[in-house]
Amino acid sequence: MNAENLLKTMFRSFFIIVTGIIASMYVFCLIFYPDASFSLHDIGGILVMAFVSDLPYLLFYSGKELSKKQMYIRKSIHLPVLLSVVLYFASLWDWISINHTKEVLTFVLLFLFVYIMVFITCKYQDQKLADKLNHRLRERYRS
Repeated sequence: MNAENLLKTMFRSFFIIVTGIIASMYVFCLIFYPDASFSLHDIGGILVMAFVSDLPYLLFYSGKELSKKQMYIRKSIHLPVLLSVVLYFASLWDWISINHTKEVLTFVLLFLFVYIMVFITCKYQDQKLADKLNHRLRERYRS
């Protein structure tokens, strides 16, 4: 993936991640901390978490087109790296307690939900772009 496409993907995914984090925090706090309230510091933490969650996308940067095998290898590296980064910051900011298995498990499940949501949304947008380009090419070469 070249730098321009990577930055576009990171920019799109940032807003999806923010939305996913907010929805996940709502569900997580509803289960474990129903009396929780959020401050400006927490909102800033959400934005920083979304930014930090975008950084592992840099694993997909390549000066040349990646083969399917190379892409699958990078995806298999991306998920654990991303999960480690997110767990580290969530623990650092006391969003979760690593000592509570149920909290960590729920957090990981919510993380996977957001990960899948970002993946599906990006895949859908890429497919729409590919369809649009193919349609334009068909129109151009028919005449």
